[in-house]
Amino acid sequence: MARVSKQEKLEVLNVHYAIPHATAAYLAREITGVPYVVTLHGSDVTILGSDPSYQIVNNHSIEKADAVTAVSKFIQREAYERLGIEREVKVIPNFVDTQAFAPAPCDAAKADYDECGRIIHVSNFRPVKRVPDLVQAMAFVVKKEPKARLTLVGDGPDRPGVEKLVDSLGLRRNVTLTGFRSDIPNLMRCSDIGVLCSETESAPLTLLEGMSTGLPMVATEVGGVLEIIDEGSNGLLVPSKQPEKLAQAILRLYRDSMLRTKLGENARKTVLEKYTAEKVVNQYIETFETVSAPRG
Repeated sequence: MARVSKQEKLEVLNVHYAIPHATAAYLAREITGVPYVVTLHGSDVTILGSDPSYQIVNNHSIEKADAVTAVSKFIQREAYERLGIEREVKVIPNFVDTQAFAPAPCDAAKADYDECGRIIHVSNFRPVKRVPDLVQAMAFVVKKEPKARLTLVGDGPDRPGVEKLVDSLGLRRNVTLTGFRSDIPNLMRCSDIGVLCSETESAPLTLLEGMSTGLPMVATEVGGVLEIIDEGSNGLLVPSKQPEKLAQAILRLYRDSMLRTKLGENARKTVLEKYTAEKVVNQYIETFETVSAPRG
């Protein structure tokens, strides 16, 4: 950071995730004088809250930053209450590319999608994402709706276990694992229901991306999700770690096309009102200009 700051004559560093970037930025400022802004995410709270050995150094690096932002009110509150941060933490939400993630016709052969509603989940298959809960939920769903199909997009440490669970539950005809994909906007447009089933979330981009495409979303009522989803208006909320409740919400949407349409349209409106680059990026620019302004 110090080398690049000098080489490129940077005016400000914005480091996302305190660990280890806040400490590196703090040291870089000591060398170059370039101010730094720390943007806090969920993993900062999780790691610092569970391992006190990190906390003294990282809290110091956060407290000494020229500005601190958080991606949700939930993370702001956690920074104050769990980490003991005493300085101002400004909330600047995540944003989504509303042109890339926009309602549009599905770019796929109709035969691939005309049999039934398709459910989609996109994640990095880490334990916090609780992907096995969704597979368990599908076992309930297919008992009621045998033609239901779930597409699991992404890769990560939990994927092998998820594949074994799919096989053990006899769901190979109903569940497809695609691995990493670069065409997520189209996959979402080719789906009828989106699902986020995490144990905790700060401000999930996958949720905003699905909503931006007009996809009705089922999400667990955790963390920053509660700041985005208004139950029954622009999505459905379910308790975390309860596959049967998750299945019930999926079935509700699966069987009610009018509800899917209503939630999808309202979800798109929510994103356009609050989570576009035009509305969010300027908040970062204002913060950067404040800390990089000459000091008298």
